[in-house]
Amino acid sequence: MLTKRENIWNLPNLLTLLRLALIGVFIALFASGLRLWALGTFLLAALTDFLDGRIARKYHLITDFGKLMDPLADKLMLLTALTCLTIAGDLPVWIVIVVAAKELFMIAGGMYMLRRGIVVHAHFIGKAATAAFLLAVTVSFLHAYTAPWDLVLQCVAVALTLAAMVHYICTSCRMLRAQAERPKK
Repeated sequence: MLTKRENIWNLPNLLTLLRLALIGVFIALFASGLRLWALGTFLLAALTDFLDGRIARKYHLITDFGKLMDPLADKLMLLTALTCLTIAGDLPVWIVIVVAAKELFMIAGGMYMLRRGIVVHAHFIGKAATAAFLLAVTVSFLHAYTAPWDLVLQCVAVALTLAAMVHYICTSCRMLRAQAERPKK
């Protein structure tokens, strides 16, 4: 984790903090019935996610803070949007339950791996699941016009996120096995 003192006040981390703040804005707009503004806020959050990663990599501004907070901000925004859409009656509750359970499992697994000094990096299938949820949530905001296709897209996104979880579990098991087989010093 934060083993050395690092400057967390860089543009990518500020974009991540902005994304966290946008969660409150999203909830306020959605609860006020301003669904298109809420959708715009969700899409702005997605844009900050894209930009913070790109800037961090291009300008070598990757920090432990960003590695921790960036995916957390992403998951919180996604779960917030899914929960609001479920409360509004646009999505079945099982989608939120499956996604929340998967994320809790991934957080627990990530912490377990981190305690063993192993970092499991993002994979294409995880990024594909994120893109699928971005599309599915956007279409779900237009539920009155897109049903039942919004639910089909949500199911595809859920399937991708579960496939990503299986991939990360398999990768983690391989890495743990390799670590166990290394000779101890």
